[in-house]
Amino acid sequence: MEDITGVPLEVPRNFRLICELFGIAAPAFIQLFLDHYSFIDQNFTDKSSYNIATRAVRYINDKIPKGDNPLKIKFEKNEKEMGVKLLRRQVKLAINRNYSTGERRNKGRKITAQLYDLFATKVRLKDRIYLNENISFKLSKDFMLTCLINGVHPSHYINTMMQQVSTAEFLAAMHLDKATYNPVLGLIHRVHDGYGNLIDWEYRHTPFFKRFIMDLQELNKRYFFYRDLDKRIALYEAWLDRILESKDEEFEL
Repeated sequence: MEDITGVPLEVPRNFRLICELFGIAAPAFIQLFLDHYSFIDQNFTDKSSYNIATRAVRYINDKIPKGDNPLKIKFEKNEKEMGVKLLRRQVKLAINRNYSTGERRNKGRKITAQLYDLFATKVRLKDRIYLNENISFKLSKDFMLTCLINGVHPSHYINTMMQQVSTAEFLAAMHLDKATYNPVLGLIHRVHDGYGNLIDWEYRHTPFFKRFIMDLQELNKRYFFYRDLDKRIALYEAWLDRILESKDEEFEL
């Protein structure tokens, strides 16, 4: 039986900061991201959070350090035939317009589970991963199947997902009209708008958060004449440091 090597989960500063500033518990967002990945959603596009999370996994896939030992699974002839049959069934289901996207997603999970069970006989992969001794994340068969197919441990996907988040870089690129779509940030912004009920609303009603949002809206005007992207990022990072310093001072009282 093959094995996939993982690495410790590490929450980077930029990811922690954007969650902290918007009143989102980082572990809750990570679990929402994992829960919303849908294997069948690779075959169609809609505006759902499931589709955004699925696009996020595709977005980060090329950024993951694969290492020198990609997973190699050997299937018997009958297992290969079963796998191909299941994949064809799922593609056929994905393009069937007689069902809504929600119905296709729900029916697709059953096929995904069968595919995962086929792979799971060949690979050791636990369905729970730990951030620390108190916080763990449950992994769906949709997500684990993608890990097995790509030979990538779930921890690499989670770490790389968090590394795609930088408030300063995103704002600077957006304000200079140089931004490209980042589905990880897209999902965070959807949660920021209330999706998933992860927001700390008590914090969101504090004077600090209201000042932060007002300051954020004035940011581009304040630094409008700085047109170099790297310079704008550096200015925004300094601004964030001042914001966080004032937040620490206010909430220590």
